[in-house]
Amino acid sequence: MLATIHSDPFMAVDVRVRLAAGGDPIPCRMAWMTGDAAIPLMQTGTGSTTRIGEIRVAVLPSVDEGDLVDLLDANGGVDETLRVDMAARPEADRLLWRLWLVPAPDEEA
Repeated sequence: MLATIHSDPFMAVDVRVRLAAGGDPIPCRMAWMTGDAAIPLMQTGTGSTTRIGEIRVAVLPSVDEGDLVDLLDANGGVDETLRVDMAARPEADRLLWRLWLVPAPDEEA
């Protein structure tokens, strides 16, 4: 089921994850969280730029704060770069990473 959701062009987007620890970028698909997803307490203001996405653990075995997520356009170019502000697996048996993403500073993009 997760593979189906993440392969649907209306449910997920193409991204490339660049780990802060180095190594080759990891291409994968990310589904955006919507609705009343939990936002960390200090980012609840109306001006929050936090966006929440989910990536399958099968594609991205590990992720840490400071890793970069490139949102790709239809041609495979980078449309926008976001930085992982927080990453968690909501339940131990859940096969998704939940990523709290913020715009990456220009020097990181």
